[in-house]
Amino acid sequence: MVESRNFLGETPDERRQRRKEALIDAALTLAHTGGLPALGVRSVTAQAKLSSRYFYESFTSIDDLLVEALREVVTELLETGMAALHAKQLPDPRTASAEEILDRLRQGLDTVLGALVDDPRKADLIVAVSAGSPRVRQELQQLVYIVTTAITSDVNAADIGVDRTSALFIAGGLVQLCIAYLSGDLQVSRAELVEKIARLTYGAISTAASDRIG
Repeated sequence: MVESRNFLGETPDERRQRRKEALIDAALTLAHTGGLPALGVRSVTAQAKLSSRYFYESFTSIDDLLVEALREVVTELLETGMAALHAKQLPDPRTASAEEILDRLRQGLDTVLGALVDDPRKADLIVAVSAGSPRVRQELQQLVYIVTTAITSDVNAADIGVDRTSALFIAGGLVQLCIAYLSGDLQVSRAELVEKIARLTYGAISTAASDRIG
C-alpha cells in the first residue's frame, strides 16, 4: 500500500517525527528558561504550537520526553566530540608523545564544550535532569556507559592504552566534571576545564598502558 502524502509531501511518519522533534526542541527551550518546574504537557505543547494529543503520540509522560531529549543531546555531543578527535589523527598512536595525545584530547573536549556554549539549552537540560526524578537521573547515569563505549570504540584507543576499566574511570569523571562546570559549582574557565580533563584523561591512559606493559 502506498503511504498517503499531504500537500507538503510528507508521509504520516515524517509528520509524526517532525512533531516529536518540535516537542523535544520545546523541552530544551523551557528547561533553559525555567528549569524542570517549567516543563508540563501543556507548556511543552504550547511552546511547540501543538495540541496536547500530539504529545501522547510520541511520549507517555514528561519524564519520557526528558529521557528522549537527553539521549538526543548526548548522541549529538558524542558525534561532535568524536568527529573532532578523528579530525586530528596521530601519526603512530603506539609511539605518540604525551603532547600529541594531549592536543588531540584538548581538541575533542573543547569542541564538545563549545557545542554546549553555542546552544546553552543543551547544557541547561543536562543540569536540570541531574536533579530530576529517579528515572531521569538513572538515564543520566547511563551517560557514563555511553561515553565509555564511545571512548573504547575510538580507532586509536587500544594503541594508546585505553581499556574498558580506564575508559569507565575517564567517562565517570568527565560527566561529573562537566555537570559541575555547567551548573556553576566548578569555578574555572572553559580553557582551564579542558586542560584539566585532558591531563587527567592522559594520566588514566598512561597508567593503563603501564599496567598492560608490566
